[in-house]
Order: sequence, then structure tokens, then C-alpha cells
Amino acid sequence: MKKLIVLLAVALVIPTSVAFAKASPTHGKSNPMVMYVLKGTFSSFSAATATGDGSISITVSHANRHGRDLQKLSGDTLQFDVASNTRLTFANGTTAIADGAKGMVKFKAPLLRHASGATLAAVLPTKAKALHVIVQKAAPTS
Repeated sequence: MKKLIVLLAVALVIPTSVAFAKASPTHGKSNPMVMYVLKGTFSSFSAATATGDGSISITVSHANRHGRDLQKLSGDTLQFDVASNTRLTFANGTTAIADGAKGMVKFKAPLLRHASGATLAAVLPTKAKALHVIVQKAAPTS
């Protein structure tokens, strides 16, 4: 009888310890952090200040394999936060980010394997800040 009570006590403790084990939803092989690279046309850029983050919007025309479904959303604009530590690179003689400038945004976020383009567009901007904004071509002058 004593062995049965001890066995039942051990059986109840093991599932409880497994239930309280801390899960890591954003790391590991099942849900790794990956670099998304989106190329397209910029609009609505506001720089980060000492009191808050700025933002940048991009209409995606091309993406690396992680964000490939985003380029299928033709005409949709994604908005990302720009922190004070976000790198800004101006190439080919560009000096500012104006509406209509061409370039790319790089950011890290969890890999969403089987998500549709609309799901990616809704989830990714909330999960990541832009790490690097590269302006490749100035906005056309009218």
C-alpha cells in the first residue's frame, strides 16, 4: 500500500514539473529568428527622436525567401518602426529619404513558415523594428 501511495505521488509530480517548464516560443529550431530583406519604394519616413521611435513605410516589390509572400501583395504598404539605433545608409549620392525613393529595409523576426502574405503583412511589422534602411535611388523629381 505504501509503495502505491509513493508511486501515485511521483506520478503526479512529474507532469506538474513538465507543465511548469519554460517554453521558448521565439528561439530554437522550430521557430528561429531570421533576417527579412524587403526591397521597394519608400514613403512616410519620420526619423526617431530622443523621446520615441520614428517610422518608415515601404511598398514591397522584391523580398528574400523569408518574405517572398509579401511581394505578392501588390500595392500594399508595410510600416515599420525606426529606432534611434537603426542604421541608415545612403548609396549612389542620395542624401535623404523622400517619398518615392527606392531602397531596402532589413529586420529580424520569427520565421512564420506557413503564413500567407496577408498574415505576414499584419504580423511582421508588430514583431520587429527596422535594423537597417538602405536608400539606393533618390525619389524622382517632378
